[in-house]
Amino acid sequence: MGFLSGILGLDAGKAVIKASKKNDELLTGLETKGNQFIDTGEKKSEGALNSAIGVYDPYAKAGTGAVNMYSNALGLNGEAGNAAATGAFQTGPGYDFALKQGEQSALRGASAAGMLNSGNTLTALNEYGQGVANQEYGSWLDRLNGLTATGMNAAAGQANGYGGLASLYQGTTDDRLGLASGVVQGRMGVNNQMASGQEANKAAGAGLFGNILSGGMKLATGGLF
Repeated sequence: MGFLSGILGLDAGKAVIKASKKNDELLTGLETKGNQFIDTGEKKSEGALNSAIGVYDPYAKAGTGAVNMYSNALGLNGEAGNAAATGAFQTGPGYDFALKQGEQSALRGASAAGMLNSGNTLTALNEYGQGVANQEYGSWLDRLNGLTATGMNAAAGQANGYGGLASLYQGTTDDRLGLASGVVQGRMGVNNQMASGQEANKAAGAGLFGNILSGGMKLATGGLF
């Protein structure tokens, strides 16, 4: 049948139709593979950026805590906040160590002078404690302020990381749109190719039918036409 179809011209356009089907398969494969590549690249980049953002987490959290405590110390959060700042300062290792060392030194001096239980010793201890508190409190605020700056820098680093994620998603979106556009254009070409093959095949069939009809009429009329 294939040999006879070839002789009669009925195979016209079939090669084009076959090629168009093959091209459509290739376009489907390109679309699938292309999206797989985009997905893989996006996930790897996303993971790397999230890891980078995560590195800043401890510093950002510490900075947030420092900002809150600094606000407490400045009285911005009311009496309760100020009390919290005072409590945090007084329980800090630096203040407690300096106060105890100074008190022990003063007590040893008073004991050596036989004035351990005198009012002057108690007054001296109280004044010393106030002096240490004033001195250390300023240093404590400076350290809080420094930690606040560290947290701000960490937040900026995280913001850059999130900006990188946004750029990544925009980039892969553009890649997907570009791939989809290319596949659509390719399929439009396939459709045109298929239509061309089908028209050629239809024309060949119509021509054969016309030839047969014409030949039959000549035989019927004795070749008068």
